[in-house]
Amino acid sequence: MQTMKGDKLTFFIHLAFWAVVLLLPWFMISGNLEQPGFFEGRYYVRVAIGGVLFYISYLWLVPSYYLKGRKLEFFLYAALAIVLSVMLTDNLGHWLFPDDLLRQRMDMLRDRLAIEGFDFHGPPPAMHMMNTAFISMLITGLAMGLRLTEAYNLKEKEHRDLEKEKLSSELSMLKNQISPHFFFNTLNNIYSLTESGSRDASNAVLKLSKMMRYVLYESETGNITLEQELAFMNNYIDLMRLRLSDKVKVSVDFRPHSEQLTIPPMIFIAFIENAFKHGISYKSPSFIDISLKSTETRIEFSCTNSRSPEKGTNSVSGPGIGLENIRKRLNLLYPGRHTLKISEDNESYNVQLIINLK
Repeated sequence: MQTMKGDKLTFFIHLAFWAVVLLLPWFMISGNLEQPGFFEGRYYVRVAIGGVLFYISYLWLVPSYYLKGRKLEFFLYAALAIVLSVMLTDNLGHWLFPDDLLRQRMDMLRDRLAIEGFDFHGPPPAMHMMNTAFISMLITGLAMGLRLTEAYNLKEKEHRDLEKEKLSSELSMLKNQISPHFFFNTLNNIYSLTESGSRDASNAVLKLSKMMRYVLYESETGNITLEQELAFMNNYIDLMRLRLSDKVKVSVDFRPHSEQLTIPPMIFIAFIENAFKHGISYKSPSFIDISLKSTETRIEFSCTNSRSPEKGTNSVSGPGIGLENIRKRLNLLYPGRHTLKISEDNESYNVQLIINLK
């Protein structure tokens, strides 16, 4: 669809340009000169030959030779086309319209100077040919520049399309990061709640089904609202709490947000999963602090967790997409509009992500 719109735009730009060129003489020629139609005729001969030269270069020479790396052949054929256009412009125009407006003016000027005693013959023919050759080279250069610009834009579009496909693949990988172990552990916890007769079991099943619906269906539609993403993260955190002991303190601060804010799905979940995977201890007190604040133009996310000695250092790694891939995804989604800072010390590991939406 975008290519079709681009082709239509290019067509109308060409059409508008030639409309201006063809109507130009009607605005430039004064009606008090004799036989102005002769000048118009030679002008249109020049325009026709220039147009043929332009489209030979634009449609054939540049894409068939220059863009395929056959540059020497391109310049040879371009030089030949320029020479032919100069010969045709000079000879065909003079043959069809020998008495053009410029010739009339030169004759009038020569007659006036002759009356005053000056012998004026006008510019030599060689200068006229040099001027025609210069214009022909400009036309060829313009065709080459336009075609190269279009080829560059097309290549950039293809690159962006590939990046989008890659981004989609990375999103699928990110979904897989909600690992089977999480679902197995959650189901085991729900089973334990059922065995003990806890009323929390049905609530846990509902949260798990909402998560699965989000991962499988809602996130496939492209951007989602920030509220949807927060609901997904809340369900994940609540289910992870089922297997935590009283020694783990989990603090969540998701401020009220505008329902109009939209973001790509599953931007923050990798950091949260990483905190639960590496930041909790079953032997000593530990903590996880998660917060997200937003305005109409900015999102600030923070995740801090204690460092668990028995689990080593944090890293967004393992079966998930990895820290480098998270950085890459952010670079694709928010180029130059985000800041990701990761810091750690002996006691804690901190992630801060700021996204500028506009």
